[in-house]
Amino acid sequence: MSCDCVQCRQHYRTLGIAYGIPSESAIQEAYQEAVKQWHPDLYESYASLRADAEEHFKQIQVAYRELKEHNTVSEELPVESVVIQPREATPSISFGDAPGCLTAQQFTPQVEEMIAGHLGRLGMALAIVDLAGTRSHTGTYSQFLLLATRGIMVRDSRNIISVLWYTDLGEINLIDQRRHGKLSPWQKFVGGGSGSSSNYVLQIDRSNGTHFYSISGQTDDSVKTVIYDFLMRQKPQTHP
Repeated sequence: MSCDCVQCRQHYRTLGIAYGIPSESAIQEAYQEAVKQWHPDLYESYASLRADAEEHFKQIQVAYRELKEHNTVSEELPVESVVIQPREATPSISFGDAPGCLTAQQFTPQVEEMIAGHLGRLGMALAIVDLAGTRSHTGTYSQFLLLATRGIMVRDSRNIISVLWYTDLGEINLIDQRRHGKLSPWQKFVGGGSGSSSNYVLQIDRSNGTHFYSISGQTDDSVKTVIYDFLMRQKPQTHP
């Protein structure tokens, strides 16, 4: 039976177990999942993120070892026995020279540090968009949309953070506010090439039909189009 003391609860949280008192098998599963998520080898291309991953990886080892010593957890699985899957091909995304839009290769140390505090289990960060206004970009990213390898994160004007996994993506629509309808392929091409207009709303829904987030206002149509195309590629394929 696992322990319910304050120290053990902290170790459970380190392993990603937020609620309840886990079984021994649940602790082992959480340990393996945490190793796969935070193994430093997965962050080779991101210097500041790798340092954070190395520190978190050490905490995972300490948490699991102390839980094993304090409880009767079965024999510890060595790190070598946890298979790190080869990194899957990184989805391509480019915003050109649009202000307030950065891809991973363009992240500054400050942006990497800010992202690291939010990323959680979304995988690797691919791009970030300043939702406070890509045409009047201030560089603060007080509001942002983050595209990662496993999902989307949004911090809105109320400082509320919302997450949507790609496996839970529902309808994704570019809506022409002038026509009150969805964008045709030709309209999308023209709108995406203008680079300075804001006539469209990008609406993102969950798979259960509930609304996740809409982008309009200060964000250029060219940026919305890039996000739309990217999310359409990540959307789970359905078969009749």
